[in-house]
Amino acid sequence: MSAGAKLKAAREAKKLTLEEACLRTKIQRRTIEALEEDRLGDLLDPAYSKIFLKKYAVFLGLDPISLMEPSSVAGGAMAVETEVIRTVDPKAAPALTKFAVPALALLAALIGVGFLGYLVTDLVHNLSKPGSPAVESSRKKTEELSEKQPVVALSKPLKLTIQTTAEVWMQIKADGTVVFQNVLPANSKETWTAKKGFELWTGNAGAMQALLNGKPLEGLGRGVKKGIRITHSGIES
Repeated sequence: MSAGAKLKAAREAKKLTLEEACLRTKIQRRTIEALEEDRLGDLLDPAYSKIFLKKYAVFLGLDPISLMEPSSVAGGAMAVETEVIRTVDPKAAPALTKFAVPALALLAALIGVGFLGYLVTDLVHNLSKPGSPAVESSRKKTEELSEKQPVVALSKPLKLTIQTTAEVWMQIKADGTVVFQNVLPANSKETWTAKKGFELWTGNAGAMQALLNGKPLEGLGRGVKKGIRITHSGIES
């Protein structure tokens, strides 16, 4: 039996309908159907396949590891990702590269030192002129930094709210402690609190909106995002 057939058989053995399985696992019906029909790859990125497969298998009392074995996967739709490490035999490279690489590195270093010297000389020359563009630009940047205010006052606790438009896997740390690591269903809204800051990992940043103390945060981007720091100043670059 394929992985999907085993999942369906386990559900039917428990006398559960698709609707009941959806309500109890909080997994959308089309996703469960794709799991049981071995075609999850048609709906989601492969990175999500193992997450939903593991969650559904545990719910049904099955071993998720055995289900993810290649022999249990129909057509490779839910195959576990493998990393291929390619090695290059140093003896196969032309002997010339032994000398070309160090020479190019030395040339790049000399060019970099010369360019750095030019920048320093030009900077000193510009700073020696009162009212020069360099001085004015530096003054304006200093004033802009001094006027920048945090998104949330430092005396207040932080409240991070996540709203989703589709199923999103994420991990959230509050002050260094994991407070959430799971899949949020579509159209969900959850809030967590912290004193100093959050760290956010997500598999689908484009399907979520983050708010800090009720203020929308921009700049999450799309796709997989790792280690996004969120403090009183907002999203740290």
